[in-house]
Amino acid sequence: MKGLRLTAAILAVLMAFLLCSCGKDKETIDEQFYEEDLEPASSIVINEEEAAVLNEKVPVCLYFGDEQKNKLVKEIRYLDIDEAKKGVSTLASAIVKELISGPRAKGLTNVIPEGVALRAPVTVEGRVATVDLTREFIDNHPGGKTMEELSVYSIVNALTELKEIERVKIIINGKQAKNFKGNLTLDKEFPRNEAIINKEVGMARPEDGGLVPVAGEEPDYLDEEEDPLE
Repeated sequence: MKGLRLTAAILAVLMAFLLCSCGKDKETIDEQFYEEDLEPASSIVINEEEAAVLNEKVPVCLYFGDEQKNKLVKEIRYLDIDEAKKGVSTLASAIVKELISGPRAKGLTNVIPEGVALRAPVTVEGRVATVDLTREFIDNHPGGKTMEELSVYSIVNALTELKEIERVKIIINGKQAKNFKGNLTLDKEFPRNEAIINKEVGMARPEDGGLVPVAGEEPDYLDEEEDPLE
């Protein structure tokens, strides 16, 4: 059968938007979604290969800078469903790596400094995620209050899309770093920040800019130890 009427495709899109409507009502929205009897709004015909791709992916929401680098914009990205099955730490690590790789949709900008890498898997304990980045996160950062906030909250907001994470702690080279270019301090746990999101722009979807679902990969963690930041 070359064509499928894929109700699952519609549900996948709806789930993507639900997953990206993060906040304190996230779990309530999920419950309402599954309790309702959803009927397809229209018929969507896709081939078997496309159907298989959607069935093997899980949507996640990433955050990148807008063109003016004043606010964050959501971009949906698809990762291998196997990444999600490995646990929240693996999925969170994959999300951070996708943020580092930069946006795929047109009009979005990367707010993570060039050369940054994830030193170790993201750990999650007590609903707090700890992200260990290399010192390029500070050394290569252009500075400025707005850019510092965009860099931090691109990570924080993406990870707090996961229901297991409420706050995020960023450490540098395995050690807590206090100052971040003079405007923000990193010696604290960051909660989600909805105010920094450009909600007028909406969400960049895979079809924007000719995007396609991408397979999740194991993060390229650094094997060599570097001197901790003073």
